[in-house]
Amino acid sequence: MTEEIFGLRYEFVYQHGHYMRLYKDDGEGLAADALSNLQLKMLEANTIPNILPLEIQEVDNRINLLYSLSAKRMLAQVLKVEELSKCHFAKLMYAIVCAIDESKNYMLHETGFVLKDNFIFIGNGWSDVFLTYVPMDQSTDEWRVHNAILDLMRQIGSKLNDETRRDVEASLETMASIQSLQDFKIKLLKLMDQQSTVQEGLPKPIWKQNAVIKPLNLINSADESPIHSPVLDAKQEIVSAQSVVFTPTTQRTQIIVLIGVILVMALLWQHYVSSPSTSTLHLSAGITMLLADVWFVLKFLGRPRYNRVGEKHVPFFSDHTEKHSGNKREASTVSKVEPPDIQSHYQNLHMHTTLLQNNARNATVFLGNQNLKIKPEGPRLERQHQGVQTSVPTSVPILCDHFTIGRGDDNLKADYVLEEAGVSRIHAEITKCDQGYALKDTGSTNGTSLNGEALVTYQSYLLKDGDEIQIVCQTIIFRY
Repeated sequence: MTEEIFGLRYEFVYQHGHYMRLYKDDGEGLAADALSNLQLKMLEANTIPNILPLEIQEVDNRINLLYSLSAKRMLAQVLKVEELSKCHFAKLMYAIVCAIDESKNYMLHETGFVLKDNFIFIGNGWSDVFLTYVPMDQSTDEWRVHNAILDLMRQIGSKLNDETRRDVEASLETMASIQSLQDFKIKLLKLMDQQSTVQEGLPKPIWKQNAVIKPLNLINSADESPIHSPVLDAKQEIVSAQSVVFTPTTQRTQIIVLIGVILVMALLWQHYVSSPSTSTLHLSAGITMLLADVWFVLKFLGRPRYNRVGEKHVPFFSDHTEKHSGNKREASTVSKVEPPDIQSHYQNLHMHTTLLQNNARNATVFLGNQNLKIKPEGPRLERQHQGVQTSVPTSVPILCDHFTIGRGDDNLKADYVLEEAGVSRIHAEITKCDQGYALKDTGSTNGTSLNGEALVTYQSYLLKDGDEIQIVCQTIIFRY
């Protein structure tokens, strides 16, 4: 780490939990007289809201400051994953300003807060903030807290989308002359009130999303003849936008579900026998029928899954409809269509028979050297397809200084997408540094491993050629 806070270096460690450690790396360590005894006692004796819990670690007369990060996310990483609106921006900054102002009740000084997005952490919501406080004796003339708050607003505003950033910059111009925390809170409250008065409207129900309901017009004005029912048209459009596909389940899954259903039924009827009543009978009978329906669906139909708009699939009832229309062969052909594998197609291209046209009669056309393979160069990630040991691994070049790996979503695109349950939207990140490339877990739920060793959240690890990166059940090899 090259950045220092109050003359202290920082790193992220794991000691029966995730911590951020501040230390002094000058051979002597952090001395006890450099810390404020009053502030230390207040931090140890009280659970101060909106401040990271602090633990003092002393090893060989060297003091380290440990901040617990359990169930907290770094603000810098949250801003990359979640889109911040103008109202959320005002709510976040209001919570930060209130935390700084209320810290006076615990004899803490304003200048002890580290107001940077990589030292601020978020809990359950934008108002659930946790600030890093360093209990060191600081001179009040070094910098003023309102300048640090404005700098933080500009730092966060630079990571927003264009429209929100312009609104935030316009609001910052009115806050440049603020001299107190109370004025900050008043301005931020007004900003939240302005956004809350905007009529956003209620979201559509799930079954109405992506469906266009046609106007009610049962008689054609041209020839006064009846036309299709709009209700039927709406149902067809809803089915085309979102349909149900059943995936067959294994026999093992069916047995496990059946055992669970039988156990739940036994507990229900045991409860009824011990305390018989009319309401208990109705409840037990209803739940029994519901559980039986669930097991029959899993056994004979499979596990249901909803396909969204744009997904290429054949509806569950398409094959049944084609059978009754006499087009069995056509329906079978459509249901078995699979997306082409471009890589396998070109890999086996020399095995295909192709009609080639050439002006010279009986001339031999050169197809190229099939044994010549172009080897990729530069930093890249390689992933072997599961269950296919002989296939060529997928290679993805690392073309940017901040290369993200994750599931992504509609609003956030990861540079390398892993479509698997348990992968976070932005799971890990590979960054370019002076020593080469480094890997960092960005606060993912299920963690990241490097060569079998679990990574400490937000801590960077240098990569070398051949390193194996494990994300959930996927193994990715780094090449350089």
